[in-house]
Amino acid sequence: MLRKVIDSDQNTLYGVYYTVYGSLTGDEQLVKSYLWAGPYDDMKTAINKAQELRHFYQEDVSFLVKKYVE
Repeated sequence: MLRKVIDSDQNTLYGVYYTVYGSLTGDEQLVKSYLWAGPYDDMKTAINKAQELRHFYQEDVSFLVKKYVE
């Protein structure tokens, strides 16, 4: 499932991040997110790119759209 962070600031940039999870204790925990595509000034463009990547990588749900951090 794609998730998104909504911010009301019009200067916000969005990135598509590939999120890696690990399981040391049996629970899935976030290990690291890597910027995969972007940044985009429009959230809709970022979401479309995340969906495209998900489909290309055989329905991998690790692609998340969130606020771009430099």
